[in-house]
Amino acid sequence: MSASTPRQIVVVHGDALADWVVAQQDEREPRRTTGPKWQDRQGEVRQREIPGGTRLLTTLIDEVSDDNVSVWSPTSSWGHIDWFDERISHYHATLAPFPETEKVEDLSNPAYFRWRISDDQGISRRKPCDKHDTEERNKCYGLGEPDSADLVVIADAGLRFYEDHELPKAIKDNRVNPPWLILKIGGDGMLDRKDRLRDVLPNLRDKVILVTTADDLRRVSGLEITRGTAWERAASDCFKIFESNERINRYRFVVVSFGPAGVFLFDRDRKAGGDCSIFYNPVKVEGAPDFWLNGRMWGYTSTLCSAIALEVLNYIDKNDAPLAGSPAAAGTVMNRAVRRGLKAMQEVYRNGFGPVIRAGVAGQTESAVPDFPTSAIKTALQIEDSELADDRHIAEGQVAGPDIDSSEMFASGLDLKETARQIIYHGAEKALADTNIPFLKYGDVITVDRREIESFQSVRSLVKEYAERTGTRIRRHWHRKDARTPVPLSIAIFGQPGSGKSTAVREVIGSIKVQDKEFTFEEFNLSQFRDPSELIDSFHLLRDVRLQGKVPVVLWDEFDSFFERPMGWLRYFLSPMQDGTFQEGKSVHPIGRSVFVFAGGVTSSLDEFQSRQEDGADSEAKNDFKAAKGPDFLSRVRGTMELQGIDKSDSDPFWVIRRAILLRSILKKESVLLPEGQSAEEAIDKDVLNAFLSVPKFNHGVRSMRAIVANSSLLGERFFSKSSLPNASQLKLHVNVDDFAGEMSG
Repeated sequence: MSASTPRQIVVVHGDALADWVVAQQDEREPRRTTGPKWQDRQGEVRQREIPGGTRLLTTLIDEVSDDNVSVWSPTSSWGHIDWFDERISHYHATLAPFPETEKVEDLSNPAYFRWRISDDQGISRRKPCDKHDTEERNKCYGLGEPDSADLVVIADAGLRFYEDHELPKAIKDNRVNPPWLILKIGGDGMLDRKDRLRDVLPNLRDKVILVTTADDLRRVSGLEITRGTAWERAASDCFKIFESNERINRYRFVVVSFGPAGVFLFDRDRKAGGDCSIFYNPVKVEGAPDFWLNGRMWGYTSTLCSAIALEVLNYIDKNDAPLAGSPAAAGTVMNRAVRRGLKAMQEVYRNGFGPVIRAGVAGQTESAVPDFPTSAIKTALQIEDSELADDRHIAEGQVAGPDIDSSEMFASGLDLKETARQIIYHGAEKALADTNIPFLKYGDVITVDRREIESFQSVRSLVKEYAERTGTRIRRHWHRKDARTPVPLSIAIFGQPGSGKSTAVREVIGSIKVQDKEFTFEEFNLSQFRDPSELIDSFHLLRDVRLQGKVPVVLWDEFDSFFERPMGWLRYFLSPMQDGTFQEGKSVHPIGRSVFVFAGGVTSSLDEFQSRQEDGADSEAKNDFKAAKGPDFLSRVRGTMELQGIDKSDSDPFWVIRRAILLRSILKKESVLLPEGQSAEEAIDKDVLNAFLSVPKFNHGVRSMRAIVANSSLLGERFFSKSSLPNASQLKLHVNVDDFAGEMSG
């Protein structure tokens, strides 16, 4: 910090934290009564205290600002924090080595690992401040607080700050030229705590930026933000909150963080009634697999606040006009701030608390001391605008109202047919990265559809919670001796024939990693069964898998097929689904913990399956459904996955993207046209590709598209020409020949 008089003053106040972390490598040897002594067997432990709360905010703002900024906080003069220091709250966590990203392949090399949080150990809250004790009051408030400031940051984490602190002097006493205020608020009852800003808000109304998190808003009674869902749904939920909650929408800006996955920015003055922008990582949603699989981090919201503080200070420093008086300029500044903040939060996750090892003498390595990645944040916040604009991990969408249409948010201005071509040529990940279209990838499964994203994420959450219910490191002490025999978790999946239901189940559930739990996958086609005894044999096989300590994931394909009557198999699953048992003769056997996935063969959607019991259904179909115990079966299903179709739809512009993703997968399996890592622009006739992407309908969905490719003359060929296609009589089985030919010639 410069010794000269600073041009700008920042006051940081609020809840301070001491974050105590213990970073421990795995044991070199398993525990046993003989062998190496414990001194040799135990891995090296690194532990330290890392500043949190206002202490972290103060450090970050001080680091990212230039020498003309002076940052004051009551905690700046505290010095060393003792383990038993009662003037501050203490948070405790255990760190463990996690891969730097989900793409790390060499998991045996510790150089690719970072320290991240594995377990929360708890928090001890600080002792309330005695306002009548001058010495203690000075410890709480600090000495030398500025009477005025350019920017005030208050971090209210629900740890008693509002109970025993007054507002900073720069806000309370400065009515002529009040500062900008960043209000970072969270914790239980965040909107129920005493409203200290009520009296000063008229002065600050155009200068307040509220920063919070989606998780904190979810804790407020009456507010709902769907967790781990598609960005369209989350945007709709946030907009409804911004539109209706007076405790939130009174502020000039509201920033809602979803961590390194995305940020919502509400701009009260952009349009009448407010408007909202979403900044997001197109390949992630909140709770994406790597965010829990590879450890957790804290400090995201503080990082976002430091980015906002930096941009506000830069604008005030370079412009004579106050930021509050220029709505357009304010919007531009906040857009830059949120973009940079999201970039910095992504760096926080990527870096973790630093590398697990550091290079030593003569090639030796030793454990590195964990620390918050302040330098990485500073670098991220100082990158050029052009570099930030080209970052494929940050996209922007506009939210104009509570009823969000994904085509309005993400497809506006895009030539989706051209995007589909690029998917065929270069692969979905590369092609979609050049757009704002969000997508999720589970192994070989890629989806851009909001409904698929929501159903996939919902099922993943259900299965993860089900598998973790007992026996994991965190919950191992919760096991109840009187707990009932676990019943299978039942899920239904629907989609067109050949749409990849089996692959979707394997990839989506296979992406779940639970300590001490291994999933195995079994598949049975019920349309091939001729007797209930075959079903009993299948249940015995599942018991054998359970005895090996694994969790079987069973795909019961074509569960709705005919057996003695329409959907005749349903009644045989009622007891296994409800009680977790099956009967063989007079013996009743437990199945144990397992996941039942029922894949529809006759019906291609949940609505179609449920419609059989509705009032408007055909009476015969309704009676068949009731006789087959369809309502009882549905009552036992806990979740659904639904794969969307590939037929042309005026209401769903993303049908062509789904078709392209599946077509590329088929071409890779059925031909050598798409060599790995190379463009396929010269490998397929553009008219042929146009026919595949533009024909309104395939007679049998994905199976027809696969059949046309498989029946084409592509063996050993490096080019898919018109002459490679099957003849008209073969094409007629799978597509309208005139429509297909018309798209080729058009």
